[in-house]
Amino acid sequence: MQARTNKHEIWEYIRRRKGGKVFKVGAIAGTRIGDTIKIGWSKCNLKCGDKFDAEKGIDMAFNRAEGRTTMTPAPLCVQSQVRQFGARCVRYFKGAGALEMPI
Repeated sequence: MQARTNKHEIWEYIRRRKGGKVFKVGAIAGTRIGDTIKIGWSKCNLKCGDKFDAEKGIDMAFNRAEGRTTMTPAPLCVQSQVRQFGARCVRYFKGAGALEMPI
């Protein structure tokens, strides 16, 4: 993965706490395309023993946000974080008209 330094992109990790430790389990990404802010997400399935790969997770979230892969609704366990991230994107991408969230 090459470094994402585009000023029209923003992302953050989804974190979970377990046994006093904090683990990265997914990523939420936002990108501005024209006047629209689009948000994508990725999350590993910890119950199946998946381990989160940060590079793949961020790429998957951006691919969903940019429409390169199918966008499915965000799981219930991350929807509140996606909403908060949407508000962050509106503040970051000043002057954008619409917000598309996977909820």
